[in-house]
Amino acid sequence: MPLSLAHRSSTNVGASADESTSPPIRETDLDRILKLIPTELLALYTAVLPVTAEVAWPHFLLALLLAGTAFVPLILYLDGRSTHQAARWPQYVVRTAVFVAWASATSWPFAPWISERDLGWARALLVLLVPLAGAYVLRDRPPAAPPA
Repeated sequence: MPLSLAHRSSTNVGASADESTSPPIRETDLDRILKLIPTELLALYTAVLPVTAEVAWPHFLLALLLAGTAFVPLILYLDGRSTHQAARWPQYVVRTAVFVAWASATSWPFAPWISERDLGWARALLVLLVPLAGAYVLRDRPPAAPPA
């Protein structure tokens, strides 16, 4: 499944007769929300977290967060190139914000500067609100009615 929320074209080049006559599968709001969560990168991020206890550098978690933040748009761009379905620019912003929210909820890379206890509830809330707000921002707008 491509990461991009771009629409499939109505014509399937190289599709069989059965595939071209079937109606397109409608994307639900839940599908859109789940596509905004960069799971491939979050899986790698959480897999590295147990190693952070053995790293002596105090800013390792912050560096890991910044590296992940840089990789989110790169992965989305490369996925769009490979599927020929480029993502719109707001999707780059939303997916990056979703990654930061989820990564910050998983581990707190700002511990040297901000106490983790003070923002625990906000971090948990952002994990839910950022993808939901992102799906709202990226939803399809109905076409404008022609002027009378």
